[in-house]
Amino acid sequence: MGRDLITRRTLPFFFLMLFAAGLPSSAEIFNVTYISTSTKEIRAYNKDDGRSLWQSSTRAEKLEVDGAPGLRITENSKGIWNGRDLRQWRAENLYSINGNEIIPVRSSIFFYDTNGLTVEAQTKTYSRRDGKVYCLKNGDKKTFDCDPDIIDKELLGICLMNYPFSRSKDLEFHMMTNEPAHYKMTMVNLGKDTLVYGDKKISCYKLQMIPDLGFLGIFAPFVPKTYFWYKTEPPHEFVRYEGLESGLNTPYIVMESVNK
Repeated sequence: MGRDLITRRTLPFFFLMLFAAGLPSSAEIFNVTYISTSTKEIRAYNKDDGRSLWQSSTRAEKLEVDGAPGLRITENSKGIWNGRDLRQWRAENLYSINGNEIIPVRSSIFFYDTNGLTVEAQTKTYSRRDGKVYCLKNGDKKTFDCDPDIIDKELLGICLMNYPFSRSKDLEFHMMTNEPAHYKMTMVNLGKDTLVYGDKKISCYKLQMIPDLGFLGIFAPFVPKTYFWYKTEPPHEFVRYEGLESGLNTPYIVMESVNK
């Protein structure tokens, strides 16, 4: 799910000039025991007025990555992103699989305007050997720390399907977004919640994702909250997201699974 594109949707992810915490932490690696390989259809709309924004189709498939067990997640989207009428954007993300751990390897995302011209191109390469993430966005290079627990926005949906919902302790991890930026996140389980769609009721777990703003934490009350809903029934499929589309000046949106 998602989610941050020109930063991108998806967990769309959001935060301004945020100070991404490189502080010591008790962050954990997601224990992934279930990977859905079915195609996921998502639609996004503006929370305030219900205006339709964009649609996406995401698929995960197991395959070899650099000669070892791996995973590829591809996403194709089209519509209005950050107020821009883009014809489409496409992301491809490769991961290695080590037991129940999924490790980012490399990713790319391309945005196209209504004439089919590329308006943004971004790649990321993750090197555990160097302990770095190498990012290239429209020719500009940036380097970030490659934490052992790091994931990206595209992998977040699979990780949250495998969230340890029975535990009461919050879960911390590091995340790379498509700004690109690097954040320490805390995921809080708010318990069970029921979503109503017409005459259909869906029992869900509601999660809240909170960024570590470092010394900018005094501004936390002004950052709109970010929520996810996943079905209480295994395999805990994604149902809904509420949060900023990308940066602080972008709309507060809702993303929903088309096949609820």
